[in-house]
Amino acid sequence: MNLLKITASLFTFLLFFASCSEDDQLDLPKGNYEKGYFISNEGPFNNGSGTITHVGEDGVVSQNIYKTVNNEDLGNIVQFMALEGENVYIVVNNSHKIIVANRFTMKKITTISGNGINNPRYFVAENDRGYVSNWGDPLNPNDDFITIINLRTNEIIDTVSVGEGPEDMLIINNNLYVNLQGGWNQNNKVEIIELQFNTVSKTLIVGDVPNSIVADNKGDVWVLCGGKPNWTGFESNGKLAKISTSNHIVEFLDFDLHEHPEYLSIYLDNLYYNLNGKVYEMAAQSSSLPNSPIEGINGFFYSLKANNGILYATDAKDFQSEGALNLYNLSSGALLETIETGILPGAVIFQ
Repeated sequence: MNLLKITASLFTFLLFFASCSEDDQLDLPKGNYEKGYFISNEGPFNNGSGTITHVGEDGVVSQNIYKTVNNEDLGNIVQFMALEGENVYIVVNNSHKIIVANRFTMKKITTISGNGINNPRYFVAENDRGYVSNWGDPLNPNDDFITIINLRTNEIIDTVSVGEGPEDMLIINNNLYVNLQGGWNQNNKVEIIELQFNTVSKTLIVGDVPNSIVADNKGDVWVLCGGKPNWTGFESNGKLAKISTSNHIVEFLDFDLHEHPEYLSIYLDNLYYNLNGKVYEMAAQSSSLPNSPIEGINGFFYSLKANNGILYATDAKDFQSEGALNLYNLSSGALLETIETGILPGAVIFQ
């Protein structure tokens, strides 16, 4: 009987120890950058390197984290970064490469470069495939393309030719919507690539110089078009285009001739954009543009991102020194916090 009691007690202890060990392993942090969000900083144009800023869940701000971990610069210019699985894909425009690192530790894994990467701009991913927009030679309007990457091997597997100046993209219903802003020129299209066959299935005319693209809760696509600026000699008004993903019909809301909106973002089916130093909010179900901006949010921002009731607005300041990220309460317009960033803060990316 005593032996049975001892054996049972030992068995219970071993189960408890194993359970605690498993719990401890589950609770172990994955890395210094597991929680919080990132800011990609372009860095000085044509010289120097871009950087990445991390803001922890506890509010601690860490600058230039990629170089801190890897003891090397990212390169010029850090155009964008995106999280997929356990990796981060950092798009370095002028250096013609994609740097792959662990998203939790920022430890470098590999670099994707070569003939399939030429002036890369943005990155999206789905089903173990990554898609990178490329300008190619900015002086050649006919060599722009989308690169397709196998994310399991980080190898380039295909490219798809598109119109001039592909920028940000969306994947909806196995279709890739590519925003064609025009590179150093001005374009006015969104091209749709059918991912089953990696071919362009449709080209849609939107407004001049489409600068940002988002999707609403119904899966419809919204494209903010800045219009041609006055300096082109052919100024045109901005437009907000809505693309139905069921039939690809395009509907428009028009801004006035001299209005050139930028930086479309969406949160809880409300659209946000910057116009003439003000930020406007519009419900995705609305049939007209808003008349009044959000009180308290003022500035000629470099990017906007709405998330969790907060508007994250980057400020490039003099375009040569450290910038800033301003956090605003979307309900009240109150400034909540200002965070120092690197030079030319662009995308804000949440874990």
